[in-house]
Amino acid sequence: MNHPTRFALALAAVAIIPACGGSSSSPAPVSYEQVERLGRPAINEGLFVTNDYLNAVNSISPDQDAAALVGPVAAEAVSTLVALGDIGTKLGATPPAPGDVVAALIPDVMRIDTTIASPAGAYANQAVAVGTAVRPVAGRKLEDDVMDITYQVLTGIAGVGDGVPYAKPVSGPGSTNPAIGHKLLHGQTAPLGTATFPFLADPN
Repeated sequence: MNHPTRFALALAAVAIIPACGGSSSSPAPVSYEQVERLGRPAINEGLFVTNDYLNAVNSISPDQDAAALVGPVAAEAVSTLVALGDIGTKLGATPPAPGDVVAALIPDVMRIDTTIASPAGAYANQAVAVGTAVRPVAGRKLEDDVMDITYQVLTGIAGVGDGVPYAKPVSGPGSTNPAIGHKLLHGQTAPLGTATFPFLADPN
Protein backbone atom coordinates (compact mmCIF):
# COMPACT_ATOMS: atom_id res chain seq x y z
CA MET A 1 0.00 0.00 0.00
CA ASN A 2 1.49 3.30 -1.01
CA HIS A 3 1.91 6.26 1.29
CA PRO A 4 -0.97 8.40 -0.05
CA THR A 5 -3.43 5.51 0.44
CA ARG A 6 -2.28 4.85 4.04
CA PHE A 7 -2.55 8.58 4.80
CA ALA A 8 -6.13 8.74 3.43
CA LEU A 9 -7.17 5.70 5.50
CA ALA A 10 -5.66 7.24 8.63
CA LEU A 11 -7.62 10.44 8.11
CA ALA A 12 -10.82 8.47 7.63
CA ALA A 13 -10.21 6.57 10.87
CA VAL A 14 -9.63 9.77 12.80
CA ALA A 15 -12.89 11.19 11.44
CA ILE A 16 -14.86 8.07 12.41
CA ILE A 17 -13.52 7.50 15.92
CA PRO A 18 -15.20 10.53 17.58
CA ALA A 19 -18.54 9.56 16.06
CA CYS A 20 -18.27 6.10 17.69
CA GLY A 21 -17.78 7.58 21.12
CA GLY A 22 -21.36 8.75 21.51
CA SER A 23 -22.83 12.22 21.45
CA SER A 24 -20.99 14.99 23.23
CA SER A 25 -22.74 16.97 25.96
CA SER A 26 -22.57 20.67 26.70
CA PRO A 27 -20.14 21.67 29.45
CA ALA A 28 -21.61 22.13 32.90
CA PRO A 29 -22.48 25.74 33.69
CA VAL A 30 -19.85 27.55 35.74
CA SER A 31 -20.78 29.71 38.70
CA TYR A 32 -18.58 32.43 40.10
CA GLU A 33 -18.35 33.98 43.56
CA GLN A 34 -17.18 37.57 43.99
CA VAL A 35 -14.67 37.78 46.82
CA GLU A 36 -13.07 41.18 46.22
CA ARG A 37 -13.70 44.54 44.62
CA LEU A 38 -11.83 47.79 44.91
CA GLY A 39 -12.73 51.29 43.81
CA ARG A 40 -10.46 53.22 46.17
CA PRO A 41 -7.67 51.47 48.10
CA ALA A 42 -8.09 51.20 51.89
CA ILE A 43 -11.82 51.97 51.90
CA ASN A 44 -13.22 48.46 52.32
CA GLU A 45 -10.08 47.05 53.94
CA GLY A 46 -9.53 50.11 56.10
CA LEU A 47 -13.02 50.61 57.51
CA PHE A 48 -13.78 47.10 58.76
CA VAL A 49 -12.03 45.20 61.54
CA THR A 50 -14.45 42.27 61.51
CA ASN A 51 -13.49 39.97 58.65
CA ASP A 52 -17.10 38.83 58.09
CA TYR A 53 -18.16 42.44 57.47
CA LEU A 54 -15.31 42.94 55.00
CA ASN A 55 -16.19 39.74 53.16
CA ALA A 56 -19.84 40.75 53.00
CA VAL A 57 -19.06 44.19 51.58
CA ASN A 58 -16.63 42.68 49.05
CA SER A 59 -19.34 40.30 47.84
CA ILE A 60 -21.82 43.00 46.77
CA SER A 61 -21.84 45.59 43.99
CA PRO A 62 -21.26 49.33 44.56
CA ASP A 63 -24.94 50.16 44.08
CA GLN A 64 -25.65 48.05 47.19
CA ASP A 65 -23.13 49.85 49.42
CA ALA A 66 -25.54 52.36 50.95
CA ALA A 67 -28.09 49.69 51.88
CA ALA A 68 -25.35 47.47 53.38
CA LEU A 69 -23.99 50.21 55.66
CA VAL A 70 -26.57 49.73 58.39
CA GLY A 71 -26.61 48.31 61.90
CA PRO A 72 -23.34 46.86 63.25
CA VAL A 73 -21.64 47.13 59.84
CA ALA A 74 -22.20 50.88 59.74
CA ALA A 75 -21.30 51.20 63.42
CA GLU A 76 -17.92 49.57 62.84
CA ALA A 77 -17.15 51.79 59.84
CA VAL A 78 -18.07 54.92 61.81
CA SER A 79 -16.01 53.72 64.79
CA THR A 80 -12.96 53.38 62.54
CA LEU A 81 -13.50 56.84 61.08
CA VAL A 82 -13.93 58.34 64.55
CA ALA A 83 -10.70 56.70 65.73
CA LEU A 84 -8.77 58.10 62.75
CA GLY A 85 -10.36 61.51 63.32
CA ASP A 86 -9.37 61.45 66.99
CA ILE A 87 -5.73 60.98 65.96
CA GLY A 88 -5.96 64.05 63.77
CA THR A 89 -7.71 66.10 66.44
CA LYS A 90 -5.07 65.26 69.06
CA LEU A 91 -2.40 66.47 66.65
CA GLY A 92 -4.20 69.74 65.99
CA ALA A 93 -5.78 68.80 62.67
CA THR A 94 -9.41 69.13 61.59
CA PRO A 95 -10.60 65.74 60.35
CA PRO A 96 -13.81 65.38 58.34
CA ALA A 97 -16.99 64.16 60.01
CA PRO A 98 -17.76 60.46 59.42
CA GLY A 99 -20.96 61.41 57.58
CA ASP A 100 -19.01 63.56 55.14
CA VAL A 101 -16.57 60.73 54.50
CA VAL A 102 -19.38 58.28 53.79
CA ALA A 103 -21.06 60.76 51.44
CA ALA A 104 -17.78 61.29 49.57
CA LEU A 105 -16.51 57.71 49.39
CA ILE A 106 -19.65 55.56 49.23
CA PRO A 107 -20.42 53.96 46.84
CA ASP A 108 -16.83 52.76 46.54
CA VAL A 109 -16.20 53.59 42.89
CA MET A 110 -13.52 55.67 41.21
CA ARG A 111 -15.09 59.02 40.39
CA ILE A 112 -13.75 61.56 37.93
CA ASP A 113 -14.71 65.21 37.65
CA THR A 114 -13.17 66.70 34.52
CA THR A 115 -14.08 70.22 35.62
CA ILE A 116 -11.54 70.04 38.47
CA ALA A 117 -7.82 70.50 37.80
CA SER A 118 -5.75 67.37 38.38
CA PRO A 119 -2.49 68.30 40.08
CA ALA A 120 -0.32 65.76 41.85
CA GLY A 121 -2.54 64.27 44.51
CA ALA A 122 -5.66 64.48 42.36
CA TYR A 123 -6.90 61.31 44.08
CA ALA A 124 -7.86 63.39 47.12
CA ASN A 125 -8.58 66.70 45.42
CA GLN A 126 -11.53 68.02 47.44
CA ALA A 127 -12.68 64.46 48.17
CA VAL A 128 -13.97 65.58 51.56
CA ALA A 129 -14.40 69.32 51.95
CA VAL A 130 -14.58 69.86 55.72
CA GLY A 131 -17.61 71.94 56.68
CA THR A 132 -18.73 72.46 53.08
CA ALA A 133 -20.43 70.51 50.33
CA VAL A 134 -18.74 67.24 49.41
CA ARG A 135 -17.26 67.16 45.90
CA PRO A 136 -15.98 64.22 43.87
CA VAL A 137 -12.29 63.73 43.28
CA ALA A 138 -10.65 64.95 40.09
CA GLY A 139 -9.50 61.42 39.30
CA ARG A 140 -6.36 59.46 40.03
CA LYS A 141 -2.89 59.94 38.62
CA LEU A 142 -0.31 57.20 38.24
CA GLU A 143 1.94 58.80 40.85
CA ASP A 144 -0.73 59.46 43.46
CA ASP A 145 0.31 57.66 46.66
CA VAL A 146 -3.21 56.51 47.44
CA MET A 147 -2.41 55.10 50.89
CA ASP A 148 -0.79 58.31 52.12
CA ILE A 149 -3.58 60.38 50.58
CA THR A 150 -6.25 58.24 52.26
CA TYR A 151 -4.57 58.69 55.66
CA GLN A 152 -4.33 62.44 55.10
CA VAL A 153 -8.00 62.74 54.13
CA LEU A 154 -9.33 60.66 57.02
CA THR A 155 -7.14 62.17 59.74
CA GLY A 156 -6.95 65.71 58.40
CA ILE A 157 -3.17 65.63 58.96
CA ALA A 158 -1.24 67.06 56.04
CA GLY A 159 1.78 65.01 55.03
CA VAL A 160 1.04 61.94 57.14
CA GLY A 161 1.81 58.62 55.45
CA ASP A 162 2.76 54.99 55.80
CA GLY A 163 6.49 55.60 55.38
CA VAL A 164 6.63 53.91 51.98
CA PRO A 165 7.14 56.50 49.22
CA TYR A 166 5.50 56.05 45.85
CA ALA A 167 8.56 57.22 43.94
CA LYS A 168 12.01 55.77 44.46
CA PRO A 169 13.95 58.36 46.50
CA VAL A 170 16.69 60.06 44.49
CA SER A 171 18.53 61.19 47.62
CA GLY A 172 18.23 61.09 51.36
CA PRO A 173 17.02 58.26 53.63
CA GLY A 174 16.11 55.11 51.76
CA SER A 175 17.71 56.18 48.51
CA THR A 176 20.12 53.25 48.58
CA ASN A 177 17.36 50.67 49.00
CA PRO A 178 16.30 49.49 45.51
CA ALA A 179 13.17 47.86 46.96
CA ILE A 180 11.60 51.20 47.94
CA GLY A 181 9.45 53.12 45.51
CA HIS A 182 8.60 52.98 41.82
CA LYS A 183 10.91 53.90 38.98
CA LEU A 184 10.39 57.16 37.11
CA LEU A 185 7.70 57.15 34.44
CA HIS A 186 8.75 57.09 30.80
CA GLY A 187 10.34 60.38 29.84
CA GLN A 188 10.65 61.72 33.39
CA THR A 189 13.83 63.13 34.87
CA ALA A 190 12.36 63.55 38.37
CA PRO A 191 9.27 62.36 40.31
CA LEU A 192 6.09 64.29 39.39
CA GLY A 193 7.84 65.66 36.34
CA THR A 194 6.53 65.60 32.79
CA ALA A 195 6.17 62.09 31.36
CA THR A 196 5.46 60.87 27.85
CA PHE A 197 3.19 58.17 26.53
CA PRO A 198 3.06 55.20 27.21
CA PHE A 199 4.18 56.42 30.67
CA LEU A 200 4.82 53.06 32.37
CA ALA A 201 7.31 51.63 29.88
CA ASP A 202 9.42 52.47 26.89
CA PRO A 203 7.48 52.25 23.61
CA ASN A 204 8.00 49.08 21.58
